Amino acid sequence: MTHLPPDLTPSRRTNQTVRAMPLARAQVGDMLRIVALRSGGKEIEELAAAGLTPGRLCAVLSLLPGGATLVGLDERRLAIGSNVAADIWVRLVAG
Repeated sequence: MTHLPPDLTPSRRTNQTVRAMPLARAQVGDMLRIVALRSGGKEIEELAAAGLTPGRLCAVLSLLPGGATLVGLDERRLAIGSNVAADIWVRLVAG
């Protein structure tokens, strides 16, 4: 059996390839796995300190005015601005 790299692993739900995407493209109700934080900067460092790190699961709770994304991480809610959400790469987790 050939093992595919994560970017080529087929989705169980749709048999389509699941690729990483920016958090800014996620929809309300999506369950996500953090893949990468693509930039440095104070905002990214603060989110990493709050626990938003590669490998962690989070859920999109709401899309806020101005393009911000509200995510649930453990027992916390984090509001992430649209510019920062574009630098956080995620994968959908099949539910």
